[in-house]
This record gives sequence, C-alpha cells and structure tokens, in this order.
Amino acid sequence: MEESVETRDRIKAAARKLFAERGVEAVTVREIIAAAGAKNGGSLNYYFRSKEGLIQELLSDVFRLSGEGWLDGLAALEKSGGPKSVRDVIAVLVNGPTPYIRDLSPDSEPTATRFLASVLFTRRREVRDMMERMNYSVFRRLLGYIQQLRPDIPAPVMQQRLIFLAWYLVSAQSAHEAYLAQRRKSDIWAGANPLENLVDTATGLIEAPVAEASLVPANEPRTRTAPASSRKKKVVPAETKTARTKPRARAAARKRSPTLQSPDPTPETAPQTANTASLRRSEPSGRRRQE
Repeated sequence: MEESVETRDRIKAAARKLFAERGVEAVTVREIIAAAGAKNGGSLNYYFRSKEGLIQELLSDVFRLSGEGWLDGLAALEKSGGPKSVRDVIAVLVNGPTPYIRDLSPDSEPTATRFLASVLFTRRREVRDMMERMNYSVFRRLLGYIQQLRPDIPAPVMQQRLIFLAWYLVSAQSAHEAYLAQRRKSDIWAGANPLENLVDTATGLIEAPVAEASLVPANEPRTRTAPASSRKKKVVPAETKTARTKPRARAAARKRSPTLQSPDPTPETAPQTANTASLRRSEPSGRRRQE
C-alpha cells in the first residue's frame, strides 16, 4: 500500500515539474512515467485513468491549498474588523497560499504556480469549471471586498481590472517561482522584497485613476478625425484648369451652357437664376438690341 501511494505521489510530482517547465500540452504520458521512475508503463492510467485526469487532480491540489491559505488570511482580516484598504486584500491573495503550496514539493524546486499558469494560459475553461465545482467562495469574497473598498470605480472598469489582477498575479508569481527553482542569486529578485513589491504594483493596478477613454464601450465605433492637412482642398487656379481642358471638351461646354451658374445654389437663389434666364429668352430680339 505504501509503495502504491509513493508511486502515485512520484507521478504527480514528476508531472507537475514537467508541466511547469514545458507546459501541459508539450509533455507526453511516456515522459511523465520515465521522469517518475515508475516500473509499469501503465501506472499513470491505473492511478489517474488518463493524462487529463492527472491534470485535474493536480489542479484540485493547487486550488485546495490556495483556498486554505486565503481562508486563513481572510479570517485574520475579519477578526481585526475587516480589510481597511485594497492592499490588505491583495496581500492575502499574494501571501496567503505561499506556505501551503510549498508543501506540494517540500524537498524539491517549487512548481505549483508555473503549473497553474500553464493550464490557465491554455485551458481557461477547465480552470473556471474546476473553481465552480470546488465552490471557490473564499476567492470571490476577497474580490468582493476589493469592490466594496472602491465603489467609486465604475463596475465595468472594476470587472476588467479584477481579471487583469488575476492574470498579473499568476504571471508575476510564476516568474518569481522560476527564479527560486534555479537556486541562483539574482540582484533583480534579491534587491527588494519581490512579493511585497508585487502587492504594491497589484494595488496600483486596481486603484489607478480611470481615464475618460476607459469608459467608452469597446464595441462603440470611435470617430476618427482626419489630419488638417488632408482636410484642406487644394485650390487650383482658373488658368491651370483651362489649360488642362481639352479643346474639344471646351468647345462642347460652350455650346451647352452659354450662361454659368453656381454649382451649389441655395434654395433662395436657384429659382431666381432660372426665372431671370427664362425672362431673357422670352424678350423680343429688338428690345434686347436697344438695351
């Protein structure tokens, strides 16, 4: 029985490490079995039925431990009267799960956050379905506190920022986890406290001023104003226009229209122009010569 549990745990640890390093789509069952050192090639299917079943169990482990960390952090906040700022809530989101997730790989490099990021980037629907099945209410309660603390931020803007927050936290913590897995010192990560800096920047993401452009719905077409240079009409001198006109077309124009009219007459002037022309045509030729 102990050997069976050990084999199962070794398969999970090997799979989580490979998924964290290469992504869930790039790893085969055979590679997982080889990395776990399992003697039976069908052991993965025996314990988890399939690669998909293994991924689901690994996700469940991460969510369960993260939820425990968030629940403890939220309980501490509510015991002291509730969060006083957005930063208080985000500090729980960032720091709460850390000690619990480390228990997944106490004797080896951390892998849980990078594994979660890999699944989130390629299988968002599976992650969402898993959260709904596990009744991830503690996560929703934390996000609800953020919304309550900043009622001045319009709801559509806040909804988008909460999505940005989740992606940002997972991505940034994955980068930090990769640094820890290398076990090499870096001035970039050691020069300041990376997790507290992450809390600060994530707080700024939520509380940044809302620009007017952010309030325009994405599906609403924006009016584009053409540059002033393109709006100006090029004025061509009359002499140039005449020079460009072909002689035959010029003669035909003279025969058709002996009297020039405005190309866009106003309603008041257009009838007057037409009546004047008709009166002149009806006058006797002798009277026109006298004038």
